[in-house]
Amino acid sequence: MSDPTTHKRKLELDLRELEAAFEQDPLWEANQYLDLETGRVVLVTGDTYRTLEDLYQELDDEGIDQADWQAAIQQRDLPDWEKNELLLADQVEAGYGTRYINIPEVDSHQAYEDMQDFIATVQKQSLQDRLWNAISGRGAFRYFKDVLAEDHRERERWFKFQSECMRRRVLDWLESQGIEPIYTEPEPPPPPPIRAHLITGVLNFVRAASQLPGITRIALIGSLATAEPDPKDADMLVTVTEEADIKPLAKLGRKLAGHAQHLNRGGDVFLADPQGNYLGRTCPWKLCGPGIRQSCDALHCGQRPYLHDDLKTIKLAKRLIAAPPIELWPQIVARVPVPEDVEQGLIAPLKGQNA
Repeated sequence: MSDPTTHKRKLELDLRELEAAFEQDPLWEANQYLDLETGRVVLVTGDTYRTLEDLYQELDDEGIDQADWQAAIQQRDLPDWEKNELLLADQVEAGYGTRYINIPEVDSHQAYEDMQDFIATVQKQSLQDRLWNAISGRGAFRYFKDVLAEDHRERERWFKFQSECMRRRVLDWLESQGIEPIYTEPEPPPPPPIRAHLITGVLNFVRAASQLPGITRIALIGSLATAEPDPKDADMLVTVTEEADIKPLAKLGRKLAGHAQHLNRGGDVFLADPQGNYLGRTCPWKLCGPGIRQSCDALHCGQRPYLHDDLKTIKLAKRLIAAPPIELWPQIVARVPVPEDVEQGLIAPLKGQNA
């Protein structure tokens, strides 16, 4: 191990590759090493190590000098990929502690502390309370993710927070090893225009949802119905009859949300009945039912399958349900100035479809 008090070794490396190595699942039987000559991460599986030990013993029994074993392994009846893994594992064995150093894994205690530190930064009190409750018992990591999945902004903030924690751990570890990293952050590719991306998702949703039985009206609400250049959501208001099966509509809602999340945006499907009463949202989970998720805040989970009636969290005003900004189906009704991109990318295709 390097003495951090000595002159630091400058090493060109990929920090993202190191971060991924730190996050390796401890249940996966493999060791990862940093190559101090190349700056690359090297992985050797447990199976490869066991095969290597068997070959050491076999070649020793055959009287082959250990120094000549690499030539001997090339003559073995093994696939090329397996030969290469064995040669690499042998190289790591020979250079361990000098050329190769073991990369530590983030343990569950550190990951749990990250969740605690993040929850302390959440400003919305109701969400903070639910997150504290989620990590209070067994299944903390799963319940934590379940709760965050319902708030895309906080979910994306968690990803950024978690990434920053991992970056600090990697840099601290490199410092402890006397390594000064040389790296260049890659330029991220330019994202597609946000509004155009969301409008495409809404168009696909309307075309599919309008074919479902029991759907009587589909409308666009929220910031996408305005000229807001950076809309946060693609929100729909769908009127359903009492007999309508919400399950296929919820599936379309998940597709819309997934489409929006590609650009760190959200997408919700709000539901109302023909009398103008707000019902709730479509369930965001593939499996919906009471007792499946501790984090579910539906008031009557399972009473109407795939209806997420979190009425204590969100409610739509009666006037919005009665007169949404832009109705898209079965007819086009605009009660606000329609943004040009909504006209061209959404309304015009729907008019052509209905013509």
